[in-house]
Amino acid sequence: MSDTAQAAATAPARSGDGNRLDRVSPLVLSMLVGVGFILLWELLARTVYAGSYRLSAPTAVVAEFFEFPGLYLRNLWHSTKTAAWGFLWGNLAAIALAAASSLVPVLRRSIGAIALTIFCLPFIAVAPILRLITGPGNGTPIALSALAVVFTTYVAALLGFDLAPGSALDVVRSYGRGRLVAFRDVRLRASVPAMFAGLQIAAPAAFLGAVVGEFTGAHRGLGILTVRALGALQTDRIWVIAVMSTIVATGGYIAIGALGRLLCPWSPALDLGAVPTPRQEPGLLNRLVSLLAPILVVLVFWYAFLWVFQIKPFFAKTPFDVWAELFTNADAPETRSSIFGALGTTLWTTSLGYVAGLVSALATAVVFIVVPWLERALMPIAVALRSIPIIITTPVIILFVGRGLLTTTAIVAVMSFFPTLVNCYAAMTRTPGGVLDVLKSYDAGSTANVRNAYLPTAVPALMASARIAVPTSLLGATVAEWLATGDGIGAVMVIAFTRNDYNVLWVSVAVLTLVAVIGYWLVAALELRTLERMAPGTSR
Repeated sequence: MSDTAQAAATAPARSGDGNRLDRVSPLVLSMLVGVGFILLWELLARTVYAGSYRLSAPTAVVAEFFEFPGLYLRNLWHSTKTAAWGFLWGNLAAIALAAASSLVPVLRRSIGAIALTIFCLPFIAVAPILRLITGPGNGTPIALSALAVVFTTYVAALLGFDLAPGSALDVVRSYGRGRLVAFRDVRLRASVPAMFAGLQIAAPAAFLGAVVGEFTGAHRGLGILTVRALGALQTDRIWVIAVMSTIVATGGYIAIGALGRLLCPWSPALDLGAVPTPRQEPGLLNRLVSLLAPILVVLVFWYAFLWVFQIKPFFAKTPFDVWAELFTNADAPETRSSIFGALGTTLWTTSLGYVAGLVSALATAVVFIVVPWLERALMPIAVALRSIPIIITTPVIILFVGRGLLTTTAIVAVMSFFPTLVNCYAAMTRTPGGVLDVLKSYDAGSTANVRNAYLPTAVPALMASARIAVPTSLLGATVAEWLATGDGIGAVMVIAFTRNDYNVLWVSVAVLTLVAVIGYWLVAALELRTLERMAPGTSR
């Protein structure tokens, strides 16, 4: 059972708790919902969507799998193995970066800037560039899989290091031991629960990176199998791939979570979105340095990347090349018009899906609080769906919605919905019982409880989810534009890749990454101001 479901077991009493369904086991309710969902799926496929190439019946999906079991298992094994290697190397790098940040605090802001920049990279556009370095083998999928897990594990590990008990650190210092001994004997051990929380989220992210890498020239794997199935409109095959990928990604998520609870049964659920960050020192000069230092670090990292891998100038573009392509070259106006016009389309559809996903997730969390039996039936399913990589659900959404702009909006909404729902509901279950008792003494109803207790408690989780959802929403939008719509900056990157126009490709990567980073920090600033007013105890 998930940490969310466990939290619900100890949550304060809520309206509607007298319902008979509340006494039914969550596992039984979830199984009943699952069986009902499969039966409804079969019925719709055989009636409403019969012959529409949108929905394959579960029986047809099973039949398709057993008709070509070798094909599916061979490609599934290849993608899973690739993701496992990326998961290993990416998490080792993330933990090493977090350790450096903890041991040398002056490096924390710079390392954090690099980790955030990696998190904001549009993997769809980065894949062709990495292909130049790694060649036609598994290097690109493994590299993307590793990059996909760096930020999450870095944040989780750093949070764990920072949560080390101060009393234990004082004992180490009292014996005259240094920072390295304190890190080895106290911080490293204290970080284990947080690391497991990060690894749990990193498992499906690694699978996402591997499949994206397979889109750009791989000969095996679920990524290339998905592209071919979409091109041939093989609906049954698309659904088989989606079901298999769901099982693998969800299985990894659940298995790591179970291992973490087994090894660290004392550990509470952790909010990885609320990792503490050092406050800015007062003064204009300090604020200016704190703003420019991460930018300088990213630029140095960019040049170092090009120098280490010795990429030919035709393929490799420096920050000055990107600047010239946008502002000083003869065709700069045309480039700006193409890039920023497409970016406007992407931001519009992304914003619609982003807001729709957050609002609907918060509303669903409120419904789960008011109707507990519904939460017991559906929340385990939502926790599982949270772990499914968006690259797997994209083809299914394309089948249903088509290849228009609505596809991008729907994919972004789905991408932000499930993580926000799980986080907000978990926060609501931690509403202080004393607050609910005061409202009960005034004979307050469900609406008053939600407005005065549950919603304010959910604000930190909602803001953290909104911040993390900015880069992931842009990733979902570019994936949809790459595979389906033919509009937006994702389509610009596709055209640039097919024409070997690496100037436009690098400009697109730089612009989209900068937009994602700016969006992340804008929401982070709004989060900080909001928490200072509404939940000062959780202000970062």
